[in-house]
Amino acid sequence: MSRHRARILVVDCPQGTLALALEVALARHEVDFARDAFDGIYRIDCAVRPYDVVLCDLARGDVPGPELWAYLSISRQDAAERLVFVASAPLGSEAKAFLARVPNLCVELPVDPEAFDALARRRAVVRRSAWAANLAKAQPRQQGTGTSHE
Repeated sequence: MSRHRARILVVDCPQGTLALALEVALARHEVDFARDAFDGIYRIDCAVRPYDVVLCDLARGDVPGPELWAYLSISRQDAAERLVFVASAPLGSEAKAFLARVPNLCVELPVDPEAFDALARRRAVVRRSAWAANLAKAQPRQQGTGTSHE
């Protein structure tokens, strides 16, 4: 598989602790940082090109990961599907129950940069393939070349 740079949004806190923890794993990709969940939602809504991966700490302070997922699953299903949670602490029973209910992945810190790189590249290839297929479906159909007479 050729090297694909993934387009990644990291929904972080103002201190940037998630970005610091993932610095090596993110180095090979095109990365945007949101300073909080609301900035993340704004960036998702305004993005010219969709993000391949949206990273969010499962136990965020301002808006916990499950609440961000719930909002996105209603308003932006496409982004909710690309949400990957990051566990920066051992998972509690509520977090485990949530992750058992949703199809999203969860990676634990410290993240293996090679494994994360492979995950991000796979997501980029899948999303771009789906985008190309949807674009082809949206192309206007060619009408006959004959002229119409009334």
